Amino acid sequence: MPAPTALARPLLLAALLLTSACAASLREATTPAPPDRPLEVPWSLNPELLLPSTKHIRFVVELMQGQPPELAALDDLVRVAAHYGGRPASWTLRARPAPLTLEPDVSYVFVKYVGHQLPSFGRAYARRAGDRWVYFIIINQEIHRRFAAFVPQRRLEQQTLVHEYGHLLGLPTPDHGYYAQYPDLAGGMHCVNPDCPLSKPRPRALLYNIFHAAFERRYLEDYCEQCRHALSAAQAHWRTPKQRATGLPEAAP
Repeated sequence: MPAPTALARPLLLAALLLTSACAASLREATTPAPPDRPLEVPWSLNPELLLPSTKHIRFVVELMQGQPPELAALDDLVRVAAHYGGRPASWTLRARPAPLTLEPDVSYVFVKYVGHQLPSFGRAYARRAGDRWVYFIIINQEIHRRFAAFVPQRRLEQQTLVHEYGHLLGLPTPDHGYYAQYPDLAGGMHCVNPDCPLSKPRPRALLYNIFHAAFERRYLEDYCEQCRHALSAAQAHWRTPKQRATGLPEAAP
């Protein structure tokens, strides 16, 4: 396989041609959601991470394998979480196998850097811990090196972290989501917009983002307009007097 620097010129030329149009022209086609997926506000978004149901969101970072994480990328993730969670957020490094007691008024997201143990950029999931949910982001920080000739490593890790955190929030919603292998749903739903961190890393999205990173120094630091609208709509729904009286729905994994 040619070195990334050898690929830079043709890829950037292709990106320039592809992105001469607006991002909307490069959208993926929305695909039907599974029958059991809620199709109305608040969809299956996560109230624990989108409302101040706890006092703090804490990211517990563990280096399992590979190079150390880009600390600035973790700072970026914390800013996104605090903004949409309506409360302070922070990250802390955990030395394994140091024991950890879960504080009752803190939402926990464990970020595990596993290098080549993971074949993709990252994945996210939730697990039950007693009567609460605990969230996980697994990241292959080594795979980003393949693209470091186009986009700084910090920005690549940032996009993966924000992407996976978006899945924990419940994004994207069915009105602007697609499955890359539809009708196979195994790969999960992703955002149709190439200018969103929740987009699947497919050719049109990759080239769109390489172009803007290389020529405009513009990176995917926040979710697209449709994703932000969905988050706002869900938060407004949960905050109505009726919802406050009946209680909030349980966070979905």
